[in-house]
Amino acid sequence: MKDRDKWMGVACACLAVLLYVNTLFHSYALDDYPTIYGNRLTTAGLRGIPTMLHTGYWYGLDGLNDWLYRPLSLVMFAIEWQVAPGVPALGHLVNVLLYAFTAVVLFRFLRELFDGHNVLVPLAIALLWIAHPIHTEVVANIKSRDELLAFLFSLLAMWQCVKYVSTPQTKHLVLSGVYFFLALLSKESPITLLVIVPMTLFVFRRPDLKTMLRAVAPIAIAAVVYLAIRSSVLTSQTGGSAISLIDNSLTAAPDFMHRQATAFSIGAMYLRLLFFPHPMSSDYSFPQVPVVGFDNPVALGSLLLYVALLVFAVVRLPKRDPVAYGILFYLISIALVANVLFLTRSTMADRFLYAPSLGFSMVLVFVLARLLRLDVRSPSAERPWTASPAFAGVVGLLLVASTGLTWARNPDWKNDTTLFAADSKHSPNSARVHFLYGNHLLQELKQSKVPPSRQAEYYNIALAEYRRAIALYPAYAEPHMGIGDAFTYKKDYSSAVRWYTDIVARNPRFGAGYIYLGNTFVSIKDYTSAIAAFQKAVAIDPNDAGANYLLGTAYRTQGDSLRGREYLEKAYALDPRLRQLPTP
Repeated sequence: MKDRDKWMGVACACLAVLLYVNTLFHSYALDDYPTIYGNRLTTAGLRGIPTMLHTGYWYGLDGLNDWLYRPLSLVMFAIEWQVAPGVPALGHLVNVLLYAFTAVVLFRFLRELFDGHNVLVPLAIALLWIAHPIHTEVVANIKSRDELLAFLFSLLAMWQCVKYVSTPQTKHLVLSGVYFFLALLSKESPITLLVIVPMTLFVFRRPDLKTMLRAVAPIAIAAVVYLAIRSSVLTSQTGGSAISLIDNSLTAAPDFMHRQATAFSIGAMYLRLLFFPHPMSSDYSFPQVPVVGFDNPVALGSLLLYVALLVFAVVRLPKRDPVAYGILFYLISIALVANVLFLTRSTMADRFLYAPSLGFSMVLVFVLARLLRLDVRSPSAERPWTASPAFAGVVGLLLVASTGLTWARNPDWKNDTTLFAADSKHSPNSARVHFLYGNHLLQELKQSKVPPSRQAEYYNIALAEYRRAIALYPAYAEPHMGIGDAFTYKKDYSSAVRWYTDIVARNPRFGAGYIYLGNTFVSIKDYTSAIAAFQKAVAIDPNDAGANYLLGTAYRTQGDSLRGREYLEKAYALDPRLRQLPTP
């Protein structure tokens, strides 16, 4: 039996590799820029690691020290950059290997959890979870290493807790605490294990209260230690700025009830993606998800369904029903990102289903087992699939379909061009994805990465995507800037000046607009007008290092060294990295 289990674990790992082997030579995409090749700490290699350990997640990008503390994935990126700088293939390989290792750990954990069950049960749960196409949004994206690590270490922590109840040894307690601490260093969401672990032990091991408390104590201690470190590192635990509409559409909700209704309509979208993960998207920004009230049938139906699931699970859990456990695992693990308890900085994301999909896989397997008459408690035969050929056949068909959907989605993640081109169709009402697509194409043009035969095509698509983003969200500043940038690229400076002038006239407090306007004047060597524009940007935000730097360089170029030095010194004080830039 042990040999069979070993080979089943190997099969799980092989499936994981097979599903994502076509991502190994993909490039960087989406948030790989702010976390990897555009992050000054990551690109410093090993030298950046000490700073990563005592600063916020985005510190290497914007210098801000708030909101998130997830150093583990950043440390891995820095090590990989040290080994192979600017080589995304290494990052993709590590993601695939981590996923394969997670597959083995998951099967072995489930095998122990469902001890006494037909081996088809843990095997089917593991295989269906591994093959779920929604995981492309994690495995195919290097940045989502945080999701991979958080779930892997969460599994290992739970497994050690279960082992302790079965075999009370100190090593299991120590390892559970260490693994949980590593999970939290990867991402904040594993904090839900403080509820999931006791529930797991109650359903599958039934320990006495004293043993339960001992098993849970190490992860509770690890959580306290992590939260203490996080509190000492970050200047703000929730982020210093208000949540923007482009990040979370629910901020447009007129009242609490509309916010909840919209959150439950998103909950319905999550359930649909679990059952039918197509199409998938990397972005659901405003106004892709409309704000609705409970007069919307989807929102009301979703509320009733989630309440029914919760009531069923709570009633059935004392009976140690694995279906109830799977439902609660899903509900608890998605609670922190569901926008029901509080607003997050994201409307929704397919990657948020990575861990919760395990609960879905459990429920699916046990429901199929009941429908197809698989005796889940039957002793494992030499050929366990013969216990219910119908069950094995349906699981096999689901695996084939999931593999096809995964292989079809993976190529979208090849690079930013393929991803944004695909997702501008998958999320046609997302203003941000249209902006990102247009902006990426324009940057490709500016960096001379486009062959002459396609330059006109890229330019026209970029303009069209910018205009589409503005049509969807007229107050969205970035695509307005993009159109001006496009005019500048074409050296149509008069059109760029008119465009930026119109933008700042409509929004006089928009500092970035004045910066773009000033840069356009610099391009035509009109330094007097450039200085006037940069002065307004500095007046709006005196602590904007970039605006002070540009004003200082403009003064120096015009010949006013005294005032030029004044603003340059202020810029250097605000951001010492600016000293590395050339000045006139």
